[in-house]
Amino acid sequence: MISIKRFVISIFLFLPTLLIAQDGFPLPDVPKTLKGPEVRANYLAQHYWDNIDFKDNSLIGNKDVVEQGFSNFISIMPYVGEKEAAFGMLGSKLVANTRMLQYFLAVGMKYLAEPLSPVYDEELYIMFLKGIVSQEGISERDYEEVAFELEMARKNRIGTKAADFAFLRRDGKQGKLSKVKAEYILLFFGDPECDVCIEVKENLKSSTVLNSFVENGRLKILSVCVEGNTDAWKQTSLPHAWIDACDDKQVIYSELLYDIPGLPVLYLLDNEHNVVMKNVPLSYIEKFFEKKI
Repeated sequence: MISIKRFVISIFLFLPTLLIAQDGFPLPDVPKTLKGPEVRANYLAQHYWDNIDFKDNSLIGNKDVVEQGFSNFISIMPYVGEKEAAFGMLGSKLVANTRMLQYFLAVGMKYLAEPLSPVYDEELYIMFLKGIVSQEGISERDYEEVAFELEMARKNRIGTKAADFAFLRRDGKQGKLSKVKAEYILLFFGDPECDVCIEVKENLKSSTVLNSFVENGRLKILSVCVEGNTDAWKQTSLPHAWIDACDDKQVIYSELLYDIPGLPVLYLLDNEHNVVMKNVPLSYIEKFFEKKI
């Protein structure tokens, strides 16, 4: 696949055409009459998929063409001013073939919605989904699926205030997220019967850097059993410095307060309860605090 570096060089040097990728991805020609980096970048982004046959189901699962092509498409976005138009053009092509649409949804989630992805970008993921649901030709079934994914993606976006909720503390008292005060608050949504949750909790309990912030009062950890006041939660114990709680009224799931694709899920909030990090690995949060020492 042609490298993103060569994409950008082609745009900024005003070359009349872009090379066709060696693995077969047919890039569009950028007319030499178009002048200016952003103008050329906008054209490239909006015509990027012109030479791909979205009715050709043999492309489904093709990592060399579609997935690498999508990755490079995302990588040129910093140079594109008309991003929504670019995603709209992609969406207009996808809605004609449900199988291809389903494949691109999986690819979009993998590259844009997974925190471990090198091109992870929540805002671009939202644009990607909006570019699909805005199409008149989308089927009702596809619309409902993508619209729900868009609704969840918009929940608790980075920089916005986290949704408030009440919880039951281990000591039997009621608490509320908005009443938790600290420079930083780490939300841990989990389930005592979830093996991965247990593993991450153990790593969290043994984290030197996070424990140092908990000890000096700069960080509070709110662990919430999202399954409710279960026997498993009653039988577990956590460090006394943590706020050990459960969602006894089951509002997090029932009211779709947070996007929880799988357990556990970690959110980092600031002192005003704005989302700093969401659904990220514990190692990312540790690196964040290492820079704060």
